[in-house]
Amino acid sequence: MNIAFFTEGGYEGKVPREAPMRTDQAWVCALNATHYCVFKLDKINTKYDIGVVIIPKEKNREHLAKQNFPLINNIRKHCNKVIIMQEGCHWDWMEDPVHTMVWFYNQLLEADMILCHNNADKKYYAGITNKPTMILPTLMIEDNIKTSNKEDKVFVAGNWHLTYRGFDAWVISNEFDLPKYGFKAGKYKEGEDINGINYLPWMDWHSFIYELSKCKYGIQTYQSSAGQFPLNCAYLGIPCIGYDDVNTQIDLFPDLSVKRGDILHARRLANSLQENKEFYDRVSIKAKELYKELYSENKFLEKWKTIESRLYSPVETI
Repeated sequence: MNIAFFTEGGYEGKVPREAPMRTDQAWVCALNATHYCVFKLDKINTKYDIGVVIIPKEKNREHLAKQNFPLINNIRKHCNKVIIMQEGCHWDWMEDPVHTMVWFYNQLLEADMILCHNNADKKYYAGITNKPTMILPTLMIEDNIKTSNKEDKVFVAGNWHLTYRGFDAWVISNEFDLPKYGFKAGKYKEGEDINGINYLPWMDWHSFIYELSKCKYGIQTYQSSAGQFPLNCAYLGIPCIGYDDVNTQIDLFPDLSVKRGDILHARRLANSLQENKEFYDRVSIKAKELYKELYSENKFLEKWKTIESRLYSPVETI
């Protein structure tokens, strides 16, 4: 089918396979979709079978809400079916002003389907909208990835903010008497580098994967969202400890997944990985196998076909 993606990203057109791309761009690439900026809908002169929209976050979302802009209905002028894809945690829009919350909820109700990241998100969106709700798997485009040999380093994903729960990851990382590395996301707090983590400068995704591949261990404790970090770790065979409400974590690292907040168990797992080489190797090999089985590009495209089928043959959500 002819597919368009709509996000707050400023680019227009296809995403070439050689480009270093984050999750949303990987979806556009794999589906051979065309991307448009949600703020330039008047520039579109093509009809599409399916439009997938990632509603802007924070200030840009509030900007649309203040205008009471009928985003989904405007996209429907160009697309036969319109799907909303989750952005961030499923509750982050509840920090918005009330008028923005109401606008956002109305957009959900206007859509034909909701796509989300995790099992917990699926239950939530289906519950508040009664719309067909499916999981769109997180995706990596593997072309042009370069890797390095592993070194005795631990990568600590996420900053010290509620969304990323980086403090939790930092506590777990202290079980490793090793150099710690991380990256500055949008929620990075000034002065956070007192924690001893070596924060990498901004870099494109291919460069990030290369730097991550140097690490022997990974930790993620952020709130449930796209979960690309455990996916990256699994592809690279890096054991990743994390909370089990992130699908990529529990799917790819079942032996290293703990209940949210169970830092005691996570610390014990960190020590097991260091003390038991057989356990480390087993987790690493298993993660690579599960990645191919569950999250390869071919598996993603198979999943998309089921989404198309459900979209055009809707069934009861609850």
